[in-house]
Amino acid sequence: MELMYLTFQEDALLYVGVTRKIRSQVHAFQQLGYHVTYSLWKGCEYRFVTENGTQIKKLTGGSGMMHQLADAAKEYLSQHSFDVLYMRLDRISFDVLEICRITRRNGTRRIIIELPNYPYIADYISSVDHVHPLTKRVSAKAHVLAFAAEDRLSALGLKGLVDAVALIGNPSDHFFGVKAINISNGIDVNAMKPVPLKSSPDEIVLIGVAGTLWWQAYDRILEGMYRYKKAEPHRKPHIRFIMVGGDPKEMPDFRAQIRKYGLQEDVECPGFKTGKELENLYARADLGVSKLGCYRRGLQACSSLKAREYCAQGLPFIYTCEDSLEKGNSAFALQVPNDPSPVDMNMVVKFVLNCRQHPEITAQERQFAMDHFDWKMIMEKVLRFAGVADDSNHKEDPHQ
Repeated sequence: MELMYLTFQEDALLYVGVTRKIRSQVHAFQQLGYHVTYSLWKGCEYRFVTENGTQIKKLTGGSGMMHQLADAAKEYLSQHSFDVLYMRLDRISFDVLEICRITRRNGTRRIIIELPNYPYIADYISSVDHVHPLTKRVSAKAHVLAFAAEDRLSALGLKGLVDAVALIGNPSDHFFGVKAINISNGIDVNAMKPVPLKSSPDEIVLIGVAGTLWWQAYDRILEGMYRYKKAEPHRKPHIRFIMVGGDPKEMPDFRAQIRKYGLQEDVECPGFKTGKELENLYARADLGVSKLGCYRRGLQACSSLKAREYCAQGLPFIYTCEDSLEKGNSAFALQVPNDPSPVDMNMVVKFVLNCRQHPEITAQERQFAMDHFDWKMIMEKVLRFAGVADDSNHKEDPHQ
């Protein structure tokens, strides 16, 4: 069977976690027996990737990029037939409805939409609150409100076109009249190397690899470190923080906060790192920092990709409202409040020292990841929920 995984995601270093997730989902669909085509864009190219090669649709760039991507998708889908259309979307639009109609006319039997940050509309509207100067913010807000209105209106047309919606975030059993299934993000555990527990009595190293956008709320870590250091400047263990990434719009604020709190010797900002360089940073870490700003997006549950990567590597981590770690996982995951309060570093130190006394935690954490975050298991559940045929039928050669 043929499956189209349609995204309007940019293939850029800033979004490496998201693109890794998309490719892992593609691999899961392939494991389930599908011939998969998926889409990403980069520069002025919209790429449709198959097992046999890549077809490129040229874009003009500049303003109206989403409409350009949608038009390219419509053209491609009108020329190629798929049994299943799986779309990962940030929001709904009239272009999305037209894409659904085109694929239905072209023989698609099942259409599934994934919404990775549900509910997303309030977060989408507030996303421009940090834009400067004020005149630019007002203009951006007007555009965002127009898109938000289009989202609400166009979503009314999903019923009858879409078979199921997969929601990552706050739980719900429907989305604008379409039945919904609540899922978590997954991970390819076997692709992640385990991080050994450390034993240095003099320092504890935290690492944040989730990016530096405002909803990660690393400022809560910085303020917690400041309070810990101020209370007793020379106490041991010393706390260090490796802040991997560096969105150009956000980093100036973080660097200003680091200077304000006198943490220049305690915080490293190595920029974006991948491959061996990232592995070397992980090898120094005692604790991963997951998303700490869910409250800033109106979320009471989330499915952090980085929490899953930490888990797959056997690296203990802190989190706020991880959907699958609410009960029975305190041995390797420390929950902190989902609010603006500084992270209590005394609590962090106690947690890390306890982890160091139990080296078996690494294996337990990786096993938890294998049992709960396997993409093949998650995507199979979504396909069944949407009414796609049983596994045995998926694996038949569609060309026979």
